[in-house]
Amino acid sequence: MFENLKSKNNAEKPAETTGGSVNIIGAGTSIEGEVKSTGDIRIDGHILGSVITKAKVVVGSTGVVEGDIIGQNADISGTVKGKTTVSEMLF
Repeated sequence: MFENLKSKNNAEKPAETTGGSVNIIGAGTSIEGEVKSTGDIRIDGHILGSVITKAKVVVGSTGVVEGDIIGQNADISGTVKGKTTVSEMLF
């Protein structure tokens, strides 16, 4: 009985998505080093290093990235001092 329910539940689960979490680097926060994630990243602070994600990168109006950005999508309102590489859309 329980085995049957278990296999049914596993079959109904959707495939793993790349945008599983949302990460926020707030204004007034500084990070030095490479930032990697499988979910979305919003940057309102300052990053000295690369940002790599399989999802979307948003650089808010107060955000600064001194390094490369690699992601699926990017929405840039702040400052990026580096190369931005996206596989879908750049806003």
